[in-house]
Amino acid sequence: MSDQTPGQDTPTGTDPDAKYAEPGYEDKSIGQAGNEDQELADELMDETGGDTAEAEKRFEEESAGAPAREEQGKPETS
Repeated sequence: MSDQTPGQDTPTGTDPDAKYAEPGYEDKSIGQAGNEDQELADELMDETGGDTAEAEKRFEEESAGAPAREEQGKPETS
């Protein structure tokens, strides 16, 4: 059993719930990040009933790169 905290990147990038804490996303591939964010975008559109403004706002806070964007002063993804 791993002693890693859930939701944290591992040296091998094996935690599917991990968020990126550093620019460059060193612990996961760009493909993993893109797939994760596409799934999140689809879920958010469903959860918000198609409200694109609300879904975009939540995406900015919940996407895989959110911690890195926070550290960088929240540059927009769009």
